[in-house]
Amino acid sequence: MLEVPARSEHLGTARAFAAAVARHYDVDAEVVDDLKIAISEACVDALAETEPLRVRAEDLGRSLRFEVVSPRREGGSGDDRPALDELGAPARLELTRALFDDAALETADGERVVRFTVPLP
Repeated sequence: MLEVPARSEHLGTARAFAAAVARHYDVDAEVVDDLKIAISEACVDALAETEPLRVRAEDLGRSLRFEVVSPRREGGSGDDRPALDELGAPARLELTRALFDDAALETADGERVVRFTVPLP
């Protein structure tokens, strides 16, 4: 698991972490490139939050599961996440699904989790 501040300058770190995990498991270079795009798309809604962003990778045997957990928004007023969801999140999720067909978006306890798997060779 990687935990980084939810700021744009740390997106490269999140992508590099996911790519390093995938390369460790000998995932094809093209799939690693797709993975980096999917991680970036999953992180976008969390930018400028006060809580850290978490990227998890788990070995499932025949695949790697990646999860990007976006932090809870601080305070109840002025929450623009519903507007972001309506405008951008569906398009970003569709792009991620085009790369990894099992991509899913879940929300629980105020956190957003984007989850998808990368097949292992």
